[in-house]
Amino acid sequence: MKNTYFISLILLLILSVGCSKNVKITGHVTFADNGEPVNFGAVCFETAENTFYGTLDQNGFYAVGDTHDGAGIPPGNYQVWLSGTVLTEDIPSKGNDGLFNTKETVRVHPKYTLPNPDGLKFEVKRNGAKTFDFTAERPPKK
Repeated sequence: MKNTYFISLILLLILSVGCSKNVKITGHVTFADNGEPVNFGAVCFETAENTFYGTLDQNGFYAVGDTHDGAGIPPGNYQVWLSGTVLTEDIPSKGNDGLFNTKETVRVHPKYTLPNPDGLKFEVKRNGAKTFDFTAERPPKK
């Protein structure tokens, strides 16, 4: 009897992990002008309740969620945007006063850097596409 209970418990655990409703999303982000990877920052998937993100690697690849531990993204409609795309540098001020000026370099077009109702959208479906590749424009020249 104890063996049957133990086996049933193990099977239930395996089924519950295997039947996770969450989805792992992967993709690549490249620049629209030359296909070079966007290799800094993170891709964010956001709803009114939650934000999920995956860090971009040197090839512009990201992964959001991890299905083996059930921590993927729940199905739903998401706004997609990039974070960590502004490079901030402290530049010593002129003179030897020990002060610094902050220089910010925007590395992608600002329309990709905040949740934007008119921006990128992706619907995560349990049995749908699990890859979301997209291109980003460079910032406008001043």
